[in-house]
Amino acid sequence: MQVTFGGNEVHLFGTQLKVGDTFPDFTLTDDRLNDVEAKDIRGAKVVLTFPSVDMSITSLELLTLNDRLEEYPELKFYGISMDLPFAQKRWVKENAGDYIIMLSDHKYRVFGEASGTFIEELGILTVAAFVVNKDNIVTYAHFEFEIGKEPDYDTLLAEAKKVL
Repeated sequence: MQVTFGGNEVHLFGTQLKVGDTFPDFTLTDDRLNDVEAKDIRGAKVVLTFPSVDMSITSLELLTLNDRLEEYPELKFYGISMDLPFAQKRWVKENAGDYIIMLSDHKYRVFGEASGTFIEELGILTVAAFVVNKDNIVTYAHFEFEIGKEPDYDTLLAEAKKVL
């Protein structure tokens, strides 16, 4: 899959998740520096990966989704980046990101490879969205072709409703 950042091609490391795949095992870090493993977030969920909460397009993306998630209180939504947990916690506090659970791949750096979202040249994650059902199977997988592009929120939320 070809992905660009600022119009320049970058390379994704790992195998990109696709519909029908089992969501991978991983260890991430929460905002209190606790380990969070795949088994800790079982059940239907949406997982969004992004380069950094400090990118303006990412912040807009997260704010837009956070506002729309008010309508889906039963939906578990996770935002994953290589940001330090402190930066993620700051973003949530400054932006009232109440409906998004932020997790960091900074410490172990395994999620990006396991999901095929790690950009080798930049050491960040690409923009991708996954919907995972209660059986831990990916039912929707979308990688944005340009990192500065917002995802299709309507499609993402429609797919998420299917797994509730």
